[in-house]
Amino acid sequence: MRGSFIALAVATLVVTACGQTPGGSAASNPPSASDMPVRGGTAVIAIWQEPSTLAPVYANQTVSDIVNYGVLEGLAETTNAGEYVPTLAKSVPTVANGGVTVTGDKMDVKWELQSGLKWSDGQPVTSADVKYTWEIYLKDPKVNTRTGFDQIASIDTPNDTTAVVHYKTIYAPYPLNFYQLMPKHLLENEADISKSDYNRKPMGTGPFKITDFKAGDSITLEKNSNYRLAPEKPYLDKVIFRSVPSVEVAMAQLKAGEANAVWNLTAAQSVDLDKITGLVNQVVPGPSVERIEMNTAQNKEFTDPNSVNPVLGDIEMRRALLYATPKQQIIDKLFFGKAQVGSSPVSQGWAAFKGPQEGYDPRKANDTLDKAGWVKGPDGIRAKNGARASLSYTTTTGDATREKVQQVLLDEWKAIGVEVKIQNQPSSVLLSGSCTSKDPRKLGSFDLVQFSSAPGIDPHSTVLPRYHSKNIPTQANCAGQNYTRIKNPEIDAAIDAAGATLDQEKRKQSYATALKLLNDAYVIIWLYDRADIDARQDALKGWEPNAWQRFTWNIESWWLKK
Repeated sequence: MRGSFIALAVATLVVTACGQTPGGSAASNPPSASDMPVRGGTAVIAIWQEPSTLAPVYANQTVSDIVNYGVLEGLAETTNAGEYVPTLAKSVPTVANGGVTVTGDKMDVKWELQSGLKWSDGQPVTSADVKYTWEIYLKDPKVNTRTGFDQIASIDTPNDTTAVVHYKTIYAPYPLNFYQLMPKHLLENEADISKSDYNRKPMGTGPFKITDFKAGDSITLEKNSNYRLAPEKPYLDKVIFRSVPSVEVAMAQLKAGEANAVWNLTAAQSVDLDKITGLVNQVVPGPSVERIEMNTAQNKEFTDPNSVNPVLGDIEMRRALLYATPKQQIIDKLFFGKAQVGSSPVSQGWAAFKGPQEGYDPRKANDTLDKAGWVKGPDGIRAKNGARASLSYTTTTGDATREKVQQVLLDEWKAIGVEVKIQNQPSSVLLSGSCTSKDPRKLGSFDLVQFSSAPGIDPHSTVLPRYHSKNIPTQANCAGQNYTRIKNPEIDAAIDAAGATLDQEKRKQSYATALKLLNDAYVIIWLYDRADIDARQDALKGWEPNAWQRFTWNIESWWLKK
């Protein structure tokens, strides 16, 4: 882990904002006299996935965050050192400073907003917006997740700058519960926010505001004159996120000077850019973990979570697929060895779990399937009880690296008698996090799906929605993210225990228990831990690393050297 984490222990949790720009991101190192920030100009960032939505209540793609970091803000955020610092709040409430009160098994958190905050349209930000954000997450049937918000019993707003959040239980990850606020005055009369302009042009309090969203072309952000740090920041006048069909096209535009930055490269792709004068790779050992998740329920739209996948419902089949996955060889071949074999969804931070999965052993994979009664047919593909070992395998289109991984595994798995059919989809569908947008993970209409996710500093935001049985998405409640459809009472109990105490060491032990049980169920193959790699022209200045946020997290400090 980089830096120190401010422990959430009841008696010792103390969070300060030393060195923090008031209400903003971590302060930059002072520039030298010859390298002072220049005001004005437009930065172009090539993005090779396009957001299906930018509304925070629905957004699920990483690329949505890349855009929204310039627009939306919340009460608090995380520094690179893993510390909570205030954004729109005056301070982060703690037991030590009196902002958090624990009574029995319940907890109250008192948030105080900074004075004079405004939305980009000039309307005041008030405690009513905090309460409204909670209400929307609870009542809108299309939300991507309700994690954290469903632990709140009520919110009092005694005045315009104070919100007292009453939690049903002790909820340790409370500091980042309200990580993006929503404007009540703009949305309270909207019957369906997903059909409003806000879906593509959300209003925020950040350094920029969205002025244009041309599907398949670009998203334009312009300086927000009502930003609390204006007129000092932002330095740039505009930021344009240009949609391109693939990472290769994005890299070509960067090399040609048509883009100032490119989001999300692999280690292999960054090697090429290292050789080009004037281009810089921004590498941060982030928490992203690439994985393959297996659907244990039937592969069908709005699958019954109690149904059983005729192939992946057999734990021995899932175990064999892991044995036949050459993780290290994939890393050596595709990433020049510049990645680590994955072992869990929590790869770094105070709760990092490194319990390894079994290694590559095709002979053991074959023996496992033989003993489990999966018999090879004349074409070499196995069958059991009338079920053919034929699986769909889905990842995002336009990602050459993921497609190469698929080809490796298609051959490896065929060698043990498992047929794989590639069914890739655009990220706007596969990663939409929406039933209405036909995300197959939400619907259950997949067998194997490959993607990555990056947890925040508190693992509860990942472990609870993704692996607790109550968060299996259904047609009636699409908000869950338990895509494997795993149901294990012991995992549930460990996750519940981790979230119900402020004792960090107890929480760490509970997460370890849950994640070991998850690995023992063989429902996910953790391929590799991904570093966050983005590239830019050297003339684009002001970037700072942050392992717990996206690379645009301090976009208000970016500037173009003339």
